[in-house]
Amino acid sequence: MDEEGVDRQVLSPMPELLSYWFNTQDALAFGRHINGTIASLVAEVPDRFFGLGMVPLQDPDVAAKEVRVLKNEFGLLGVEVGSNINGVAMGDRRFDPFFAALEEEDMCLFVHALHPNKDRLYPLPLMEPLVAFPNENSIGIASFLVNGVLERFPKLRIAFSHGGGAFPMTLPRLQNGWEVSGALREAMSLSPMEQARRFWYDTLVYDEDAISYLTKIYGIRQVMMGTDYPFVIRDKHPGKRFESLGLNEQDVMALTDHNCLRFLGLMKS
Repeated sequence: MDEEGVDRQVLSPMPELLSYWFNTQDALAFGRHINGTIASLVAEVPDRFFGLGMVPLQDPDVAAKEVRVLKNEFGLLGVEVGSNINGVAMGDRRFDPFFAALEEEDMCLFVHALHPNKDRLYPLPLMEPLVAFPNENSIGIASFLVNGVLERFPKLRIAFSHGGGAFPMTLPRLQNGWEVSGALREAMSLSPMEQARRFWYDTLVYDEDAISYLTKIYGIRQVMMGTDYPFVIRDKHPGKRFESLGLNEQDVMALTDHNCLRFLGLMKS
């Protein structure tokens, strides 16, 4: 962390550990082991680590109960989930009990791309995270919009990995479709743009111009630094990417610190 200029870090399960393909009780037991491990790491260095846990979303009711365990027994601040649960988009209404528990407990939700469709991916290393994840993220975010998750749970704090993947370029297209389609307006009483600017997104897009675009389309208060540590494709020295953006000190502090603290519920808006 010191070598890469990171003062504080949010620890979360590697997405492949989320185990939605296990039976519920096995996933619950495995998740408690992972959650306990993360909680122990946070307890060792509490001034530098924050923790997110995992829950067995193959059973939304069990997952809802486990949210309270994460908070009260493990002291974690939120939950990491996949963008789909065994093929069901994360924004689906069947997960409402889980969303309700998060809102009630004032815990945050971090959505990471998981198991995208790979039918037409060329079989080269890293093609899944580099090419398929961005599309998977975009589809996942759209499911939150069209299902009105924030309309039903307005206090939820939700963040998406990798800058939202392909979604920043998809959002204007979706907004235009909403403006010209009565069916879309009927499905979404709030416009896609209005909803999208209430989520958080990380800066893991590997390019300064792309980060600048994120701050413009989402708003600078909704973007926070991401690293993908410890993977080989992580963004080393992520804070340096902000140096060429012409930002004032307040905006840099927002991107590197304050926005994340607000997402975690540790700083008021």
